[in-house]
Amino acid sequence: MARTQSLPNVVITLIVALGALAAPVRAETQVYTYAVEHPTFGRIGTYTNVIERSGDRTHVSSVLHTAVRILGFVVYSQDAKRSEEWRRGRLISFRSVTTTDGKSLDVTGVARGNTFVITTPAGTTVAPADVRPSNPWTPAILKAHVMMSTKTGLIEDVQVTGGDETAATFDDTTRMLHRYLIDGHKRGVVWLDNHGVPIAFKVWEQGTPIELVLISPAVPLAQTAMAPR
Repeated sequence: MARTQSLPNVVITLIVALGALAAPVRAETQVYTYAVEHPTFGRIGTYTNVIERSGDRTHVSSVLHTAVRILGFVVYSQDAKRSEEWRRGRLISFRSVTTTDGKSLDVTGVARGNTFVITTPAGTTVAPADVRPSNPWTPAILKAHVMMSTKTGLIEDVQVTGGDETAATFDDTTRMLHRYLIDGHKRGVVWLDNHGVPIAFKVWEQGTPIELVLISPAVPLAQTAMAPR
């Protein structure tokens, strides 16, 4: 005759099972800090991405600080704080405050149904649900067909090409990296290592190429390839 489990053992088994279900999902955090390099004035600031992942959610906080000085005087400055909230590979919300020479520009965005609604001082824009911010913190950004400027909130159609491994030199160090070209209203270049870590990227600001080069350890996230849905 089959033996039945005693009541105390049943209770213990139930408690263990509930405890396993209630256990918090382990969060993972990675910090990528970049030096901002100007072709004429050299290093003019830093840009940092703090990526926090827990389960199917990812939060990205970005901080930019730049200043151009001539004879000790600041002739140009730009600071920004930005926040991205992702869930299952989709951008759920976005907030950006960029201050350039004392003038601030606020941009917000929120997912609504099959769209992403962006609000700027110029008005409201409805973008596709799979829009990607122009912040290459993950290789998934390079799958974008529509990209949103993290500074202005403007959207544009883009085409991403490349990916072949090529020799690249940053801070007098040459290494083999995967190089991607982003073609749109504004051009961009992104270099990734074999683990998907963005080692450097280049943007053009009013025709001037600005390079951002990783200066913190290139430690990849456990699941670095966040596939868009």
